[in-house]
Amino acid sequence: MRSFLKSGKLLKITLGVLVLAVAWIAFQLGTHRHTGILRTLTEAKHFLSDASMSAGAQQQKAGGPPGPQHKVTLSWKASPSPIVGYNVYRRGTSGVVRLNLEPVPATTYIDTTVKAGETYFYVTKAVNAKGTESTPSNEVRVDVPQ
Repeated sequence: MRSFLKSGKLLKITLGVLVLAVAWIAFQLGTHRHTGILRTLTEAKHFLSDASMSAGAQQQKAGGPPGPQHKVTLSWKASPSPIVGYNVYRRGTSGVVRLNLEPVPATTYIDTTVKAGETYFYVTKAVNAKGTESTPSNEVRVDVPQ
């Protein structure tokens, strides 16, 4: 193992993986100008959310009582037009965020990333096979309890 580390192969492999990751992100942002940044930010948000949940779970193990876990269940009427699914958007204190990475094929969505005591506003947009979105649905206000 030491000869492997001394030979510098581990450093070359690590740098190669890093270069590939940066190239992939640049490709995603370049080819998906209008959705690439939002998708990347959403993926980062989910990654950070998962990491913070893990930290919260560790704190709970340390003896703190778990707080209430909230979720918002949304449902809507199906579009009469031929579509592939729906995009779900939420507006809150951090701005407007698309919650799904791919169109949701069903007419329901469960948002498990809400915070206690916050107010959110939701809309959905139907998505056709070309990826074009419809106008937004009526906005729904949800007050998450403490």
